[in-house]
Amino acid sequence: MTQESLPDRGWRGSPELWLDAAYETLIEKGVDGVKIMPLANALKLSRTSFYWFFKDRRQLLAMLLNRWEDSTTGALVAATRDYAATETEAMLNVISTFLSDKVFDTRLELAVRAWAQQD
Repeated sequence: MTQESLPDRGWRGSPELWLDAAYETLIEKGVDGVKIMPLANALKLSRTSFYWFFKDRRQLLAMLLNRWEDSTTGALVAATRDYAATETEAMLNVISTFLSDKVFDTRLELAVRAWAQQD
């Protein structure tokens, strides 16, 4: 949904909209940039709209970690379970995970690692 197609009044966004904005902010500015008021300003929504979908910032951050787990850890675990006739083929299954942006979100991985270093 583009900004032009959003209703002028009564629109609170959606959990996905807020989460996508938090994802982009995490990647660009780090976890310290993921705050409710700056996200609301970027989305042109009220701060209270956030609370329709999330209890607090901590819940939003937990959802970001869920996204990270789904887009990085899940792909790695799946690669370890893929069929391989040899140990070399098994390692290539894992290595190939890192080579595909469709399977492994490198930007999110780096952002979460940076977050982990300060938390």
